[in-house]
Amino acid sequence: MPSLQSAALRFQTTIVKENGQPFYGTIMPVEEGEIPSYDFSIPRLMLRTTVQGIVSPRNIILDDLSQRYIVASHGHSQHGGHFTFRLFKVNADFAWKRATTGKDTLTGLSRESAEQDLGLIPCLVEMTGRQFPDSVTNIAEETRRILTSAELALGDRVDDAIVRRIDTALGVTYGEIS
Repeated sequence: MPSLQSAALRFQTTIVKENGQPFYGTIMPVEEGEIPSYDFSIPRLMLRTTVQGIVSPRNIILDDLSQRYIVASHGHSQHGGHFTFRLFKVNADFAWKRATTGKDTLTGLSRESAEQDLGLIPCLVEMTGRQFPDSVTNIAEETRRILTSAELALGDRVDDAIVRRIDTALGVTYGEIS
């Protein structure tokens, strides 16, 4: 007997995780006003799959055109048996470095040592803005807002800029770098 659930399976395509694991799902656009934008203006997409646990927030997936997306949580699906995720298109790969701390052998105090290279991280970069000039130096900084699957920390260096603000929402990291 045909059902709506079996009819929806016809629209599923093979999607591949960045590690090469294939799964079936549907990538579709989201109606405006259905979900909040979180100040990111690139067209928003959704991933719907029928297998629980096949993808999770912070995963990177590739569509049939080999475009990469960061998977974010979406919450409860209105459709039974379907699991829904938000997708953010990767538009940059940035070098990620973190300052390491070590103990000074002479004084025994902890001190910052060389930066540790943590590799390239996929990011969505948007909304370049200018902050108001610093009251002491009277210099304005350009800031960029990024969304990434990496676990950033304050003070990390991303694309030769310093992470100034971090927030975790929808299972992914939002950061502001300048």
